[in-house]
Amino acid sequence: MEIVRQLIAAIMPGSCLLCGGSVNKNEPGLCAGCLADLPRTGRSCCVCGAALTRDQVCGACLTRPPAFDHVVSAYAYHYPVDQLIKNLKYRQWLAVTRPLALGLAQRIRQEGETLPECLLPVPLHPLRLLRRGYNQAQEIAQELGRELGIAVAGDLVRRQRATREQARLPLPARRRNIRRAFALRRPPGHRRIAIVDDVMTSGATAGELARLLRRNGVERIDVWVLARTQQ
Repeated sequence: MEIVRQLIAAIMPGSCLLCGGSVNKNEPGLCAGCLADLPRTGRSCCVCGAALTRDQVCGACLTRPPAFDHVVSAYAYHYPVDQLIKNLKYRQWLAVTRPLALGLAQRIRQEGETLPECLLPVPLHPLRLLRRGYNQAQEIAQELGRELGIAVAGDLVRRQRATREQARLPLPARRRNIRRAFALRRPPGHRRIAIVDDVMTSGATAGELARLLRRNGVERIDVWVLARTQQ
């Protein structure tokens, strides 16, 4: 069935990548029905976005507050969101970027907070970028920037160390893996920045970037992700 859907999408670019139905030509990738059925995030920690029974600050954030201030995610990392993001990341399904990013932009507007001055997509190491051909976080940030009218600072931070993929590591090893992986290319020059990525699980990557920004004068750091794993 998966192969059939891919063939349909390849032959008929105006078809939904999930059901094969017709899509809005201005918002390719997913039809309105499939987009509406995607699993959304529910009640969560007011800081890290982890799933809770009610909106409050979780015990982990109370005990050890992260370097970032607030996480906004649009979707729960369940099927079919997990498959869509994996295909965006590894199989060049760039057509899903816009509809998923628009869902995130809607959630951000619902939060009603002051928007950041710029967006920082999580950078890839140059070797990984060369192999993949694109940075999915950059693609998401560009869509968000266009929709919300925010500049994208894709050149602000570089990934100075080639790390193992976080998704392949157990949770305790992720913080060690990402430590000192990033360096500034120039001073941030902003007080409010939002880090943009596809998925957040442990928060190790966002935390490492946020600490770097915090050390260099950024006062408010949000994290915007398409999906949050519901641990």
